[in-house]
Amino acid sequence: METPVSLLVVFLVFPIGFLLFLIISLSYKKRQASILFLKGIAYIKLLRSLLTYIQQHRGLTTGFINGNQAAQQNIAALAVQIKNVIAELEATGGWMKDNVKWSSLVDHWSRLSSIYTQGDADKNFKQHNILIANLLYLIDDVADAHHLSKITGDASDTDWRYLLSIAEYIGQARALGTGVAAKGECSSVLRIQLNHLRNKIASSVDASWPDASRVEIQQLLRCIETQLIIERPSIQAGDYFQLATRCIEHVFEQFDRQIERLQYYRN
Repeated sequence: METPVSLLVVFLVFPIGFLLFLIISLSYKKRQASILFLKGIAYIKLLRSLLTYIQQHRGLTTGFINGNQAAQQNIAALAVQIKNVIAELEATGGWMKDNVKWSSLVDHWSRLSSIYTQGDADKNFKQHNILIANLLYLIDDVADAHHLSKITGDASDTDWRYLLSIAEYIGQARALGTGVAAKGECSSVLRIQLNHLRNKIASSVDASWPDASRVEIQQLLRCIETQLIIERPSIQAGDYFQLATRCIEHVFEQFDRQIERLQYYRN
């Protein structure tokens, strides 16, 4: 007895067609998600470079305003590096180009980049802080929009977004401390600010970090306590800036490691 064609269509062709549709649809969505993820990683890496340079700019300009004239050449070099990263991000187009926070950030930097020449250390410091806070918000937006999340399943991993906050605590301490060292005096207000940042940094150090990282951060904490927040600071601005910079690099090494792990597990 022959099977009617209509029954073949209902019980064989339709299910196979629907299954093929599901497979193609899922494959397309997976490919789109992968493209979105990789784009987000590329943004994060560029924004991390931009954050690094702007934090350094804050520290060097604070030192310059307080008397460290030797920093001027490095400030000019940093401005070029920041300009290049901004151009690279602008060239990516798409999500970044249409983002209001990004356009606002670029506009703010264009006004801020030469504010240190006015010689107002407090204004320079605060404006850099605002710019960096907005940059961190933008990084959060990138992570959310591109589905970049914390790696799960490994208790030793710290949320990579939190690492940026730790780097910023050290970055602020670097800027204020460089200014104090360059000026050769530490006001009561700056002592309170530096002591507050010192405590923030001390409570953020992770026991799982490499010994070299923890030792150098402990050295920075002792330096703030014994050589900066005293009546007569006893460290050179350039030396303190370099010490704090190495500590930030240790934190960013942890950050980079987590981004690499994100990519590894995604692939």
